[in-house]
Amino acid sequence: MRRLLGIAAAATAVAAFALVQNGAAGPSSLGSFFFGPKLVRAEVITNEGGTIHDYRVDRGRIRAVTPSSLTLFERDGTLVTVTVAATADVRLDGVTVALTRLRRGFVATTVRDGSASVSIVIATRR
Repeated sequence: MRRLLGIAAAATAVAAFALVQNGAAGPSSLGSFFFGPKLVRAEVITNEGGTIHDYRVDRGRIRAVTPSSLTLFERDGTLVTVTVAATADVRLDGVTVALTRLRRGFVATTVRDGSASVSIVIATRR
């Protein structure tokens, strides 16, 4: 149950990131400052019912896609490869898709809890 709550919290955070990217959040909000279009990567620590979660958020242009991983080129020049869980929620322009539908050059934001595999991928064609 706690794992589901953690995933729900991460999904909420990513939804907020998506709103910020699309300009739906106010310009003076902390969300738009930290998770707006200039985001490179972030670490968000939450305490959910006494359980600490260490969410890692990465954003970058996709360099490579395999059936179980993404390689992202982040805005600071860092190249990062993340393992994506088979059960991950993968969205392309808001539509649920298979990970293999993502392509080199798309922009992706990924969320993982600590060293676990990515559980959420939000990608756009731009």
